Amino acid sequence: GYPLLTVTEEQINKTRVIKIKQQRFIADGSADDENLQWKIPVTVFTKSNPKQIAQQILLETPETTITLDNISEDDWIKFNYNSIGLYRVKYESETLARLNEAISNKAIGPQDRLMIQNDVAALCNAGHQSFVDYLKLLPSYADEDNFTVWKSIASNIGDLTSLLQYTNYFGEFTKYRLNLFSSIQKKLGWDADQNENPLSAMLRPMILSIVGKSGDQNVIDEAKKRFERHIAGDLIDPNIRGAVYVIVARYGDESTQEALRKLYFAADMTEEKVRLLRSMGQSIEPKIIENTLKFVFEGDNVRMQDSISGLVGCTSSCDGRDLVWKFLQKNWKSLVERFGDKSNFLIAFVEYGLSDFADEKTASEIKSFFESMNTPLVARPVKKVLETIHMRSEVLKRDSKAIEEYLKKQ
Repeated sequence: GYPLLTVTEEQINKTRVIKIKQQRFIADGSADDENLQWKIPVTVFTKSNPKQIAQQILLETPETTITLDNISEDDWIKFNYNSIGLYRVKYESETLARLNEAISNKAIGPQDRLMIQNDVAALCNAGHQSFVDYLKLLPSYADEDNFTVWKSIASNIGDLTSLLQYTNYFGEFTKYRLNLFSSIQKKLGWDADQNENPLSAMLRPMILSIVGKSGDQNVIDEAKKRFERHIAGDLIDPNIRGAVYVIVARYGDESTQEALRKLYFAADMTEEKVRLLRSMGQSIEPKIIENTLKFVFEGDNVRMQDSISGLVGCTSSCDGRDLVWKFLQKNWKSLVERFGDKSNFLIAFVEYGLSDFADEKTASEIKSFFESMNTPLVARPVKKVLETIHMRSEVLKRDSKAIEEYLKKQ
């Protein structure tokens, strides 16, 4: 763990009185029995001068109070200038909401913009904050143009996506997700401009995949057109090829899968084969996911070292995760025999295949199954998976109702 600063504030005329309390941050939200304390260099800056530190202290005690003068009630404040310090910050909801302005007009740098949302997501997972705060924060990133910031948001939204798939309001969340990413997708388009920033080329496929999987019909139709032309010999730009494969695999039928398999067998480069493998199992049709697992693991279609890519693709949906879990139970002994009981691939199958469940019943099944299998190599990965599932289950228990209410008002 590392430090978490909890910030509470009070406005008295033109003075902001800020109380800072430190504690140990543990990602799964468990209590710190050791009550660890640090010496923490703390910096604060404000709306009135966002390029300069307003106050700097060394926090050596469990808590302290500082004051900022000549600051109006509506002015935002932010701790950890340029996010240099290794600590997370928990703001009150109102304090966090004020930062929307600093994020949307880019008054603060990309590192600070990244860490604000990343801290909130981590705090939500650990139970220190509600995911409603996170969902309220993200619209201020609609005009974000930094690859690293979007990559972090996409990762956090990906985790939330796999969690909220287990709710009956996932449709509302999908609309929210589409609204969030639509603006940047329209800016980036499909094709690279001349002299384009290389980071834009990296951002484009990530955004296209998210928007396509969120149901944007224009993006889906364009992906299908480009895929048809690709098969006919008008090749898709390799930078967006993976996104196109994922979108057409998701909404396609068995003939689409057959086309993907043909491309797989024709591909010379491992990178291209892996792209195709990752896409195949992302179908919304359970039968296609089953067939993908057979294709990946039966016979010698796929090299052993590439099989994890095929398996991971199959875990993008609830049905897919269930099928992967059933597959691992049915075939675990043969996988151990094939890959070897010291193979890191076994660890990958466990960690990547099973971490996205969100209910204690499945966790219990996983625990019982691997206890009976006696594969010492995966004991720690299984423990890690169980902890992750428990944490995700707790998030749903804590936040699901509030998230549902928030999304239904949008």
